[in-house]
Amino acid sequence: MRRVTDTPYFSRRIGPLPKGCRLCVKGAKLVLLATGVCPRKCWYCPLSERKKNKDVVVANEWWVKSDRDIVKEAQLCEAEGAGITGGDPLCRLKRTVHYIRLLKRRFGSGFHIHLYATTKLATPNALKRLHGAHLDEIRFHPDFISGKPDLRPVEEALKYEWDVGCEIPVIPGYMRQTKEFIKAIDSIGVGFLNLNQFEVSETNAYGLERRGYTAENDISFAVKGSRRMADQLLIWCARNTRLRVHYCTVRLKDGVQLRNRLKRRAKNVAREFDIVTGEGLLVRGAFYHGKTIPAYGYGRALDGMRPGANARILTSLNALRRRLMRDYGVPSGLIEVDARRLRILTGAWVAEELARPARTLGLMPTVVEEYPTWDGLITDLKRL
Repeated sequence: MRRVTDTPYFSRRIGPLPKGCRLCVKGAKLVLLATGVCPRKCWYCPLSERKKNKDVVVANEWWVKSDRDIVKEAQLCEAEGAGITGGDPLCRLKRTVHYIRLLKRRFGSGFHIHLYATTKLATPNALKRLHGAHLDEIRFHPDFISGKPDLRPVEEALKYEWDVGCEIPVIPGYMRQTKEFIKAIDSIGVGFLNLNQFEVSETNAYGLERRGYTAENDISFAVKGSRRMADQLLIWCARNTRLRVHYCTVRLKDGVQLRNRLKRRAKNVAREFDIVTGEGLLVRGAFYHGKTIPAYGYGRALDGMRPGANARILTSLNALRRRLMRDYGVPSGLIEVDARRLRILTGAWVAEELARPARTLGLMPTVVEEYPTWDGLITDLKRL
C-alpha cells in the first residue's frame, strides 16, 4: 500500500504535490478570479457575496480595472505563477485566454499557470484554446455529488500535454459518491486529485445549516466531520487508486498560503516608517479625516465616493500633511497621504507623539495593523 504522509504545512498527501500546489504553499501564486459567473449553482460554493455570480475580475485582493493591475499585483507579490479561478473562468473564455497569454508574455514561459473549471463549458474547442495559450495545469470540478459526473471533458483534456487533475470538497455524508467519482477519474488516467477541507462561508452558511452541517468550533471555518472523512478517503485512495492525492486544509490556506503571500507583498509595499510583523502585516500610524474613519462598509464607501468629494478631502489632507511637517518637524519620508484610503500615514511612534495636535487639526490619530494588500484589511485599530 502507498503511504499517506503529513506535510509541513498542515495537509496530507499521497505522492508528490502538483506544481500548482507546491507554489501555492510558498505564497508564490497570484490568485486571479477571471469572473464570478458560473453555469452551476452548487449549494456549497464558498465564494463571497461581492464575487458570486458577479462578472468581476480580482487579482488577489485587487479589484481589477486594467491588465496593468494584474501585472502590478503579480510583481508586488513576487508571484512565480497564477491560479485562475471563478466562478468558472470558461464563462469568459476569451478573457481567460487573454490573461494566460498576458502573464506568459510578461513573466515568461516558466510562469506556472493552473486553472479551475467545471466540465459544463470545457468543450473541445475551449480546451484547445487553453492549451494553445500554454496553460500548464487544469483542474476540473465535476458535479460529483450527483453520482453521475460528466467526465468526457476530462478525457478530452487528457489528450493534451499538460497536467490534468480534479479538485473537490470533502463533504460529510457523501462518501459513496466521492469514492465512485475517485474510481472513475482514476480509471481514465487523471494525474492527481485535490481534496479540500469543507468550509463555511458567508454565502453557503445557510445552505449548510439547513443540511445539518456545523463548524468544528467557534473559531474555525472548517466543517465538522470533513477532516475525519478525508483521513478515511486518503487511506482508501492509497489502497485502491494510482492517483496522487493532496488533502488541503483550511489551516493551510489561512495559516500558510495566505501568510506567505502577505510576507512577499509586505516586503515590496512597506514604507520606511512601517513595522512588518512576523505574519506579514503592517503596523503604522494613521491620521483619519472625519469623513473617512474606518467603520462597517468603509471600503465600499470609499469606492463609491464622488470624485469631487474625494478631491476636496485629498486637498485638505495634503495641506494638513504640510502643516505637520512644518510645525512639528516631521521628515517628508516619514509622512505621506494615502490617496486610496484618504488618510495620512506615518510611523506608529510619530502618531503617538502627534496625537494631541492632530486632534486639534480635526484628524483622528490611530495606530493600525493591516494587511499589506490592495484592500488593506484592518485587523486592529487603536485610537490615540
